[in-house]
Amino acid sequence: MIARLGGVFFSRAFEALIPLLERRTEIRPEEIIVDDFLPDYERMYQELEKVNHDAFFVAEPCTGLPWMECIMGAKAYGENVSVVTKPVYSDLEDLKGLKLDKNNPWYQKYLEFSKKLTDLSQGRFAVGQPILRGVTDTIGALAGQVEMACGLIDEPELMQELFHAVTDAQRELIADQYAVTKACHGGYGIGFYHIWTPDRVMWYQEDLAALMSPDHYGEYLFDTSKCVIEGYPYSLVHLHSASFMHLEQMLQIADLKAVQINRDVVGLSVREMLPQCKMVLDSGKRLVLGMGPIVKDDIDAIYDNLPHHGIAINMIAETADEVEEILEYVDSKEW
Repeated sequence: MIARLGGVFFSRAFEALIPLLERRTEIRPEEIIVDDFLPDYERMYQELEKVNHDAFFVAEPCTGLPWMECIMGAKAYGENVSVVTKPVYSDLEDLKGLKLDKNNPWYQKYLEFSKKLTDLSQGRFAVGQPILRGVTDTIGALAGQVEMACGLIDEPELMQELFHAVTDAQRELIADQYAVTKACHGGYGIGFYHIWTPDRVMWYQEDLAALMSPDHYGEYLFDTSKCVIEGYPYSLVHLHSASFMHLEQMLQIADLKAVQINRDVVGLSVREMLPQCKMVLDSGKRLVLGMGPIVKDDIDAIYDNLPHHGIAINMIAETADEVEEILEYVDSKEW
């Protein structure tokens, strides 16, 4: 059982980010002062140390910022409770030749976060990757979500080129992050989910795959998904119920080690997602379940219907008291 405190609006968990959110204008990388964020991380670490859960705190470059989108050219804007991006290209054709520029200030800011968090850690916690939007998400941010979806039909060769460009960029980014961070307790950590791994790990997501058919997933995303985790001993994909039609193909990715299924604030309950949870476990992969509010019926559904091993349960809560209530309920059962 693993907890993350602070609610679902991750950006507002960082006091250093709130002034930029409330300004409701474009956020430029030079306005993000990493040193101002370090007290937030120390507070988060100390708060979670007081919770009797099974997590290893993992710090990551501010989860509230749209790193991949901005690294590839998008602009970020504060919207009071979160940071959003707005399309910067009017046509997919304008994205031809898209490639990573390591001199991009957002890229350098990401690595600055990684270095300074490693220094702050002093071996107490790992430094990992935050939520990094997938290839569909990133192209959707740059040119528009509808344009991304239509491009699958109208511009298949261009979309293949763009998706692979973003895949290559994420691999470069995480390789450079590992170059400036250190192992912790002999291993590393899955950022955002607070899961320790004995060796290096890569995790990814494709939220806008919800706009794709299974045929398009197989044509466009199966190869990029294999590529992004290649060479990493541990790997995880993040998945919402809106993309369950792709789960069978995801499970065919041999090197994929774990699937994280979101228990969204508005959406299916754990009980309603049991068939997909069983699919993951039956495939021999690990299941990370949650990252939303977890209630007692969710615990009952897991206890009564799923194996009692190979599962990590994540929950998001506003306070430690909410976590302790669920932890006590979990401990009351004979696992």
